[in-house]
Amino acid sequence: MFLDENDDVNDGSWALARPATSTWCQGLVLFAREAKRLLPIRCPRRGRRRRTNWSEGHQMEPFTWLPAERYFYPLLNSIGAYQRYTYRLRAVFDAQRQKLLLSGDIEQNPGPIAVLQMNVSCLTPSKLAMLMAQGADIIAIQETWKSSEQIASMHTGDYVLYAQSRIGKGGGVAVLVRKALRSKRIPLTIPQHDTSLEVVVVQVALDQNRDLIVAGAYMRPPPQVTQSFRRLVNCLPASTPLLLCGDFNMHHPQWEPFLETSPSEVAAEFLELCTVAGLTLVNTPGEITYARGTRERSCIDLTWSKHLTVSDWSASVSPLSDHYMLTFTLHQAFKDTIPSASRIFYSWGKCKWDLFIKDFDAQLPAYDYKKQSTGIKAFTRALITSYRRHCPRGMHKDGPRLWDDTLMEAERMAVDSKARYLQLPTPDREAEMQRTRSQLFLLLRERLRNTYLRASAS
Repeated sequence: MFLDENDDVNDGSWALARPATSTWCQGLVLFAREAKRLLPIRCPRRGRRRRTNWSEGHQMEPFTWLPAERYFYPLLNSIGAYQRYTYRLRAVFDAQRQKLLLSGDIEQNPGPIAVLQMNVSCLTPSKLAMLMAQGADIIAIQETWKSSEQIASMHTGDYVLYAQSRIGKGGGVAVLVRKALRSKRIPLTIPQHDTSLEVVVVQVALDQNRDLIVAGAYMRPPPQVTQSFRRLVNCLPASTPLLLCGDFNMHHPQWEPFLETSPSEVAAEFLELCTVAGLTLVNTPGEITYARGTRERSCIDLTWSKHLTVSDWSASVSPLSDHYMLTFTLHQAFKDTIPSASRIFYSWGKCKWDLFIKDFDAQLPAYDYKKQSTGIKAFTRALITSYRRHCPRGMHKDGPRLWDDTLMEAERMAVDSKARYLQLPTPDREAEMQRTRSQLFLLLRERLRNTYLRASAS
């Protein structure tokens, strides 16, 4: 779409992007498409008007290639760049587009997907806040012990929550996906007579042609491999990446090499079914995921994956429940398409624009219209390098942080005291563990109450 000098800048039909739906990958696609579309500049020439497929009387003008510096030049708040353009209106639109890409609304640095998995043994607002404070992109929760109404009333911040509650007491599973990742729930009907499996399945869109399916599951003891679980692992698209996280209450030497007894038939059938379905166990064999009392240790919380590259899997002690907090990373296959969780803000008013322009010009290669894709990558790389060098970091002023240093220290003390108790259970260490845990949740409940009261009053 090309603009004439007489076109109205404020016309809504010329909107470049919608910030509410923009992500890093959408912004990059926007920039690439707009750059390729705007490279041929239409130059008017005298002659009779001719009708085209557009509206009545609209003129289609031939175009010529302008010098390279007209296409790749610093555009942000630069009077010099504005004056060098033959068409002032296009300079304004290019500047708006570039500033949008660097404003913080569109993520600049693609990164891997961070995943957190945990059986919380009753999901409370305090526990949910602690889980979200870990900064994971996807959170799989087992045993919420909450009804659908109670789940819907919880504050989820930057996450979309998908939950499946049990009819009756206990149970329940949930999956939280960061809003920066487009997601939707995949319906999976489980018959009422099948009380063994509880699961919620979510589809996360990585780009236009690639999706990730995340399934959070819980099997109540004693576990059973039912037809519902078979449909879960076999009926999903075979080529789609699958992440299966859950507390399965299964014991098998495959993930518990210290097991002294033979595995049950149910555990053997469970392992065979997962293996045939192409699932790979991510757990580190022998890594404890559940600890209670002096002797009870097991690895019942499992992570399975298919068509995924998973790294940095770890299980850490948590004051939230007797289950450990499992964290890991999905990367490599998605490193060019996944938006990063953190946002970077810059102080545009303090930028040294003269040095920005010189540095930017020095990095740009000679323009070749036959290699537009290479030129766009070089332009983007030079732009990012220049603003990082000459534009200082700013800050997003949205009030005090919920998870500040005080809460971080209280969480560290609670985790350390529980780790010491599990290492050597004594009455004194148990009392210290309970004290630090109560102190942490008391502080967190007070912080949440004050935060939401301020938010509702403002």
